[in-house]
Amino acid sequence: MAVSNHMLGRPEKSIARLRRWWQHPALSVVLSIAILAILPPVENGWLSLPFVAALAVVTATLLFAATRRLSFSVCCGWMIVGLLSIISLIKFKMKGFSLHFYDLVFLANDGDAVDFIFDSYPHLVAPVLVLTVFLAGVGVLMYRMDRPRDLSVGKRLVVLMAAVILLPLTFPSEAINAQRHFYYLQGRHVSAFFVSLLDLEYVFRENELEKRLAQLPPQEPFSGAAQCGSGDRPDIVVVLEETQTSPGYFTQLPNAGEMAAAMAPAHDPLRPLNVEVFGGGTWISGLSLLTGLSSMDFGWRSPYLTITLQDAIKNSIPKILADCGYHTMALLPLDYQFVNEGPFLHSIGFETVLDRFDIEAPSRHMRDSFYFQQALRQIERHRAADDRPLFLYMQTMFPHSPFDKQREPEIRLAGEPFHENPALAEYWRRVLIARKDYADFADRVLSDATERGVVLMSFGDHQGNATMPLVEELDGPSPLARPGSLAYRTYYTLTGSGLPERPAAITDGVLDIGFLGTEILEAAGIPGSDVYLDLAALKRLCNGAFYTCPERDAVDRHLRRRIDGGLLDLMTEHPPASGTS
Repeated sequence: MAVSNHMLGRPEKSIARLRRWWQHPALSVVLSIAILAILPPVENGWLSLPFVAALAVVTATLLFAATRRLSFSVCCGWMIVGLLSIISLIKFKMKGFSLHFYDLVFLANDGDAVDFIFDSYPHLVAPVLVLTVFLAGVGVLMYRMDRPRDLSVGKRLVVLMAAVILLPLTFPSEAINAQRHFYYLQGRHVSAFFVSLLDLEYVFRENELEKRLAQLPPQEPFSGAAQCGSGDRPDIVVVLEETQTSPGYFTQLPNAGEMAAAMAPAHDPLRPLNVEVFGGGTWISGLSLLTGLSSMDFGWRSPYLTITLQDAIKNSIPKILADCGYHTMALLPLDYQFVNEGPFLHSIGFETVLDRFDIEAPSRHMRDSFYFQQALRQIERHRAADDRPLFLYMQTMFPHSPFDKQREPEIRLAGEPFHENPALAEYWRRVLIARKDYADFADRVLSDATERGVVLMSFGDHQGNATMPLVEELDGPSPLARPGSLAYRTYYTLTGSGLPERPAAITDGVLDIGFLGTEILEAAGIPGSDVYLDLAALKRLCNGAFYTCPERDAVDRHLRRRIDGGLLDLMTEHPPASGTS
């Protein structure tokens, strides 16, 4: 039996009035207009807002088709869009790359990565989890308050189909095909995840790089046979310095010169290096160094290359050095399975891969001196038991984000604080502490060199996310969408002991990380292979630029020669090699 309004008490009347207000279609319209009005700063622009509106409409109509509840569907549609936008914003701030659908696949198959995120960023993960639970509760409440509309399934599906038509009509032109990778680097936090769903097709078919290389005529294939040179081969130690760059690039820092000088001994200057990630993605920089590839060539796949390129690369620095009689060893500060880096390193030629459990690291965030002590111990053990020269590739960890609190607070450096922004002050402090640890390590490695000699390299894998305000002040907005911008600038050092004079490094330009491996081989006096001899020639032809080389056709021919030689497995189908171009 229905209950009339005059029979209801005051609380019941208020609830009934709230229900009527909540169910009125005008509320959905007003709410949507209000949300769209505040989205431009979150979306970092206006041009993609029609697409954002279309996304909200499609999400809402999809929910409406399933539930017949209009207000619930509209509000939940915006809540879903909003939650994904918040997650994308956090990821972009930390790693310089918006949320992508493949992140869900990536994390679902990598428990070590999930554990690392919870361990390193609990102050970010916990609020997102709390917000998710809260929004789910709000959604349940809204569902119960709303009433189902009397609309047939057929009519609801027609509305949904009409909404779906809006998506291609409003799709942002800057996210089409080859340019899509840079869309994820522009801070499009609301739309990026939804745009990324179009990349699903490239999981099963050729991407833009593969299409471009397939259009080239067959090239003279590389053999990849190791060319080891003559005479003694020196030990080689390469240190990937986590989250480090030079303060000397940031001229607005009043003490930039002094800080940069403290990072670089006179015999080991900081040389400019372009990397291809910002704020995170250490494994991407390591991959480019070791394989002579540009991650930007792979577009949105770049963060996942240690998975997709496992067993696909047959010529690399560790493979060449192993063929030249080296014991190849990698020392990692994280778990062997983290982002599949351990299996990937084995696949490109490392004989020994040690992770944080092997070196008994008490945590994932040790001071760099700890990793250097472990490296010295491994060098000593190797020399005691093995006559082969050693190639040691190691990673450090101390300057890694977040920067919300001091690490090793008992250490006091001259000139602290290094910036009025606490995060920047802590970032530079950690970098200087890490470089002091490296200097001590370098002195020990050089002084303990055997009669073979030693080549010692260090390089910054990427900047910390704390530097973004400094970058934007000098380089303008959206710097991550411009390859070669200041956001991608770090450094490398190269020195040695007991070595003859070698060819000079690139000095009239900034070196791209894809060419960094050639510097190692040249310093060691090892030709490497026909792949690396050609890569060294490209380095000089392109004046150190890889992805943005003015002679880009020459770079593509180099990649195609690797493919035709069976040394790089990218294309699903391609013509057989039959002569030269």
